[in-house]
Amino acid sequence: MGDMPALPVAQWLWTQKAGSSPEECEDDAYSWQSDEAGVDSAGRAVASLYVSVSDGASESLLARDWARLLVRDTVESMRLAGDWWEELPTFVRDLMERSALHWDTFLTRYRAERAAQGRPIAWYEQPGLEKGAFATVLGAEIRATVLEDGTTRRFWYAFALGDSCLFHLRDGRLLDSFPLRTVDEFGISPQLLSSRNHDVGLVAERMRLAYGELLPGDELLLTTDALAAWLLASEPPALPAFSAFDQQDFAEWVDVQRARARMRNDDVTLVRARV
Repeated sequence: MGDMPALPVAQWLWTQKAGSSPEECEDDAYSWQSDEAGVDSAGRAVASLYVSVSDGASESLLARDWARLLVRDTVESMRLAGDWWEELPTFVRDLMERSALHWDTFLTRYRAERAAQGRPIAWYEQPGLEKGAFATVLGAEIRATVLEDGTTRRFWYAFALGDSCLFHLRDGRLLDSFPLRTVDEFGISPQLLSSRNHDVGLVAERMRLAYGELLPGDELLLTTDALAAWLLASEPPALPAFSAFDQQDFAEWVDVQRARARMRNDDVTLVRARV
């Protein structure tokens, strides 16, 4: 198969809304990469890092659980689909069928656990369960390919439904942002994926795609909307040294931005990968 192409390591930082507990955070993220190189259609050694970020909609019941399930199913669907961006409806169908099955399994377990705890589902909760949970979803693949001359090229491919965003930085400068490019594009009703939506065509139509090439030193940031809006409102983005941050550092930095009215009070998630 050839040598394993070098891939960046995904760094995940997050913090909950001010006044909430960590268990109440409705954002989630997930990343995965294989320990072995694969082979593309041209026989070249390839390797991929898959990352997904989701922001559960607080207005829906069990949004945290839906976001947690969705990021893992997104990575699994990307991983199994190969060049998933070339057959978007097929990829969307696989993701929606996979997540719908897992959601039904989760609800069955959730109902049983509630009953075992002496807290069965109340009548006023039933409409929320029937309506389903909602969340944004952003998925990205960083693929490294070893060429015939031994050099490696890396590209990113991403899809988005909603206002969680990907940022491509080079030399500390914002090269691209996806799917939103200005802070004015943020609204109060972003596109969301519902745990009860089975309309593959509609979701595929609303889903947006993008790609780009990564050079040594480039960074990708995948963020939920509060941090994404902060980044787009900062010209140029005044990025702190995220690479040196742990969870506590990140939470303290977010608290400072909130106190200065630069970032709204919301769950905040960042996944960072530097080539």
